[in-house]
Amino acid sequence: MKIYDEGSEPLHELLRAASSDQGATLLVPDLQRPYVWSPSQVTLLVDSLLRGWPFGTLLLWSVHKEDLAGIPSRPFWRVADRTGEFDDAQVSKSNPPAQFRMVLDGQQRLQSLLLAFGGDSWGFRLLDHEWSTVLDAERPRGRNAKRHWSLGHLSLDVWAFRDRIQEFGQVTKIDFRDVLSWVVQSPDGGRSTLKRPSNYKHPIPSGLDAENKGRYVRLSRLWDLASTQPGLYERHFRERLAPLLKDHDVPQDIIATVLEPLAELVVTLVAIKQSKVSYLQLSPFNDQVFSQDLYNDAIVNIFTRLNTAGRALTRQEITFAWIKTGWDASKTGNRSAGRCFDELSESLAAEGVSVDIDALVGTVSAMWSVLHRDGSLLTANDLLRGEKVRPMAQDLVHNWDTVSSNAIEGAQLVDDRGFRFGEHYRSLNVLTLLLCWRLLGRQWLAEHALSVTAKDSFEKSLDAAFASFCDRWILMSQWSGRWGKSTDKAFADYIKDLSSDWSSIRKSSSPDDVIAVLKQRMDTWIGALQAESAKYIDDLGVLTRDAVHQYYLPLWLWHRLDAERWKASALPLRESKRGSLSFDVDHVVAVKLWETLHGASLDSEDVGDAGPLTTDDLSTTINALGNCCLLEKSFNIAKGAEPLQAFLDRVHEFKTGTLKVADWARNIGIDSNLVNPGGRATADVRLVVEQRTVRMKTELKEYLAGTRQRADV
Repeated sequence: MKIYDEGSEPLHELLRAASSDQGATLLVPDLQRPYVWSPSQVTLLVDSLLRGWPFGTLLLWSVHKEDLAGIPSRPFWRVADRTGEFDDAQVSKSNPPAQFRMVLDGQQRLQSLLLAFGGDSWGFRLLDHEWSTVLDAERPRGRNAKRHWSLGHLSLDVWAFRDRIQEFGQVTKIDFRDVLSWVVQSPDGGRSTLKRPSNYKHPIPSGLDAENKGRYVRLSRLWDLASTQPGLYERHFRERLAPLLKDHDVPQDIIATVLEPLAELVVTLVAIKQSKVSYLQLSPFNDQVFSQDLYNDAIVNIFTRLNTAGRALTRQEITFAWIKTGWDASKTGNRSAGRCFDELSESLAAEGVSVDIDALVGTVSAMWSVLHRDGSLLTANDLLRGEKVRPMAQDLVHNWDTVSSNAIEGAQLVDDRGFRFGEHYRSLNVLTLLLCWRLLGRQWLAEHALSVTAKDSFEKSLDAAFASFCDRWILMSQWSGRWGKSTDKAFADYIKDLSSDWSSIRKSSSPDDVIAVLKQRMDTWIGALQAESAKYIDDLGVLTRDAVHQYYLPLWLWHRLDAERWKASALPLRESKRGSLSFDVDHVVAVKLWETLHGASLDSEDVGDAGPLTTDDLSTTINALGNCCLLEKSFNIAKGAEPLQAFLDRVHEFKTGTLKVADWARNIGIDSNLVNPGGRATADVRLVVEQRTVRMKTELKEYLAGTRQRADV
């Protein structure tokens, strides 16, 4: 089925539809990426059109006026603000009844031409140091150099135009990048008012300065003068240009030189205005042709597949567009949705959770689904159903303080327990579900008035419950393989569980009952992970030296399961003051050291059943958990052929006798046969390693079962 039509329109009609003072009918979906072009790119586009190059095609979407409210959209910008101090100024949107269209592809080009040709108030507001970067100008200096900004309008440098005409003789040979400049033209609001030093170098000129009198004419004035009325020729434009240039105080001798070529330029602008722009236009929904689900799915696929700056638009970006469109900033301290999410992202990063906005939107969306959508996560088909996704912004605005503070506090609690995102857990689902679980308690508290002491008691009970389950959840949800196959289904099931709990929790008036429900949920989740996690520990083993990093998390935990062991493990082992410390999985007995033990053979060929053990035979033992440790130290045992004893003897605390190697090794759970295995039989050392492996795995499984606790927190 064909859901689009082919068409074309004169460029000036498209621009008028996007910028009309009576209200725009050509809009930008908020599902699109923001406007990102720089002033120099705008100048280059204008130059290419003046040279006769095509504008390119567009992809539009026709929308019935009845459907407009269901689609997050905005008009084009009058001012592209990059300072962070102002909101971008927008064109007003036309009110129904009207026929609306959305620009799906071509937004950057249309917006650029509007900034160039739109009118006196259209342009870029950039920080001065950004202007200097974009235009390759001298960087401004001074105490407030990084805070100064300028509002630039694309203008024709009449003096430079005169020089190029005298040099080349005709308009067609001019590189218009040499005669088009971004210039301050506004007497009020053209530049920041912060005090500047007397020698401050402005990155863009001002047409209001005395030395520039009669030099710059806004390009939009020439665009407006370029009437598409039939029967107008160069003579008519010369007659209209003369008073325009005089009004701009252009010297008479320059007017005489540029009037005729400038009239040629205006004729070129007329041709650009009248040039037909081809487009594909997606048809509005028609229930006689499509089902609503099929139509929505097609539109969403266009958005998600449409290439935006080399990447596909994600579903999270579409979701965030809905959030931004429906956000009521008056309820969040006059902070926009973008600012609220940015602040949350920065706060999470400070707690060791650095994620992009897409991931953060996914996490917040899951929280919303738990509290407000009966645990049903948004699907692709929901993204164009306003009645399904529009309430998200309204709900989040009312709950934002609770949602954001819960996320930050939860991330801080996880960080306090030593877990780092990307190091100890890689799936954000792990943290998202923990935060959603904690949110049930925080949201209940927000909806129920308690006395000061009762509130304090509840908060402490909630944090204590969080601490008691946090570690096992993070570890076991990974070791059980929960985030391997069918991740989406597993995550959705967990969200459903929490939503079910919320249904009962929100009706409760007892803080103790709320905590009991939360504990029961986590007991159920962790209990379901027990068998698979224990099997993971039983099967844990690698065959090569470079694979022992897989032990990182089990060793990280094991070192913390005994108080004396943790005290010994926490000692930085530095051979010299200059040695840099690293925290990596390392062997206790080096691979090359095994090769020197009695009963080991370097040659694995022609060895009978009763022959010596080869390094191939020993690979499982050499690289076993029991032959590894996770310590902060300046040396690497695995890469050498020395015993651990030799390294420790060079560590200050042991060299000076402050600590004894034997005591430290005993506390760390390393047998003397492993500290210095020289002269011992391979089989004996092998047995010690295998026994240590069994003991370590037993302790880890005891922790998983809840019969052993961490000693470091």
